[in-house]
Amino acid sequence: MKASTPRFQSVSEMEAGVYRRFKLVECGQCGFIGRVNDATTGGMPPELTQKKFQQMGWVIGQKAGRDECPKCAASPAKPRPKPAPEEPVMAEQPRQPTLDDRRRIREALFAHYDEEAGRYTKAHSDRSVAASLKVPFAWVSQLREALGFGPDRNEAADAWQGEIKAIREAIKTAQDEVLADAAGRFDALDKRLAALERSGSKGIAA
Repeated sequence: MKASTPRFQSVSEMEAGVYRRFKLVECGQCGFIGRVNDATTGGMPPELTQKKFQQMGWVIGQKAGRDECPKCAASPAKPRPKPAPEEPVMAEQPRQPTLDDRRRIREALFAHYDEEAGRYTKAHSDRSVAASLKVPFAWVSQLREALGFGPDRNEAADAWQGEIKAIREAIKTAQDEVLADAAGRFDALDKRLAALERSGSKGIAA
């Protein structure tokens, strides 16, 4: 069985005629070799070695090859590979009206829509028909258009709009009458003032 490689390699070098021992670690990003002095007698244990490298700014990973030197550790985060795109989820198709739904909607349209006037009778509408039949509003709108009926408007709304229009016209007429009366009165007063000014001060006692 092959022995595993120690996490921190040991090396001895001669400096000034004296052998000194060092612990080494390699940066997994750039390959830089870092080292710390090992002045212990029996060899510095891995825990102490790791602590010394961390004090120098190294990031010690969970296993060999994951260590980073201070320069690489301080560099901006490296982009992570994008995950594979997920397969799109097919949207569920909206519920479609059955033959019975279409029959009930058609009957309600013929019962409540005045084709000659191009509007619903009374206060009926696409929404009121849909609510009474308990079907989606869109089904009623689509079938109304498919059958060639007019727009989604009704008799009550037209009457309301007509009353508003009549009141607006009455207000305009009243305003015109008030302005015409005021203009006539101002004109009469202006003429009296002009005649008085032309007469001068004749007849005024000294």
